[in-house]
Amino acid sequence: MNDLISELSKPQLFAIYSVIIVVCVEKWLVLPEKMHPLTFARLIAQGMAYKVSSRQSGNALQQSIAGTLAPLVLLNPFIVVLALLMYLAEYPIFFESLLLFVALRFKPIISLCQKIHKALSAEKKALARQQLQNMVLRQTASLSALGMTKACIESLLLRFSHQYCTVIIVYLVGGGIAALTYRLLFEFSHSWHCRLPRFEYFGKPVRRLMGCIQYLPARFASLSFMLVQSTGAAWRVFVQKSVLKQTRFFILNGQGAALGVQLGGPVYYAQDKLRLAKCGGSRLVRTDDISRTVLVIQRAQWVFLMVCIIVSLLLNIGS
Repeated sequence: MNDLISELSKPQLFAIYSVIIVVCVEKWLVLPEKMHPLTFARLIAQGMAYKVSSRQSGNALQQSIAGTLAPLVLLNPFIVVLALLMYLAEYPIFFESLLLFVALRFKPIISLCQKIHKALSAEKKALARQQLQNMVLRQTASLSALGMTKACIESLLLRFSHQYCTVIIVYLVGGGIAALTYRLLFEFSHSWHCRLPRFEYFGKPVRRLMGCIQYLPARFASLSFMLVQSTGAAWRVFVQKSVLKQTRFFILNGQGAALGVQLGGPVYYAQDKLRLAKCGGSRLVRTDDISRTVLVIQRAQWVFLMVCIIVSLLLNIGS
């Protein structure tokens, strides 16, 4: 028994303990949107982007260079200050946990999806569109109830991978500063999304970086999701080599197949129509599929956390 306690008391395991605590706290303690540091960072990113970016012919290289330098200009002073505070902190693990709490912020997405489901169930389409616009970049003004349902589910699945699972994995690998840096880059890539005409070139550098970071966590997120909502079609999609290159399609195809609903299809960004491949299952989405997806995601969160705990114990106990 003493040996087990000694093994579990290793400092190397403090990171996974802090993840468990922060995940539980984040579900019950939600900071208001206006008070959250990520909101401030998002506003700064939008302000910088609109000053230095424009969609003019012949300036693609200039915009790409600006899009590469912008995150460095915004993040470098911030990272230096955090590193100094971490160095001076008497209990660094507490500071690391605080940074993870700021970076995680997934509960409001779940709550927003539940509000959208409630509005659509009550046939309040205008309210549903207004709420949906807070979590997607696509144009929502012309979306039908089916289109809003599909957009809500797609956004939830993608955010579970990028905004929840990736943040935790980056934290376990690189600590609190790395996790918060990733989350800020995620917010930048969302604000400067290259599918928006204004940021076609400006947003590409940070978008490519996000693609590299999110590649492996997306696979673990999909695995956790499929362990909760398992179907033969989903597992066949999971092992297909042809879908491993494009992370977005991989997530929607596999998890859509697990849910048995069809995702993807044409999307409008501003006035530009983008034809995305249809994927997932064969059945068209229904309003109730939002609540079903939320339930599966909530269970998959715990499955993913258990996988992280098991891997951390295997890597550290006995070493």
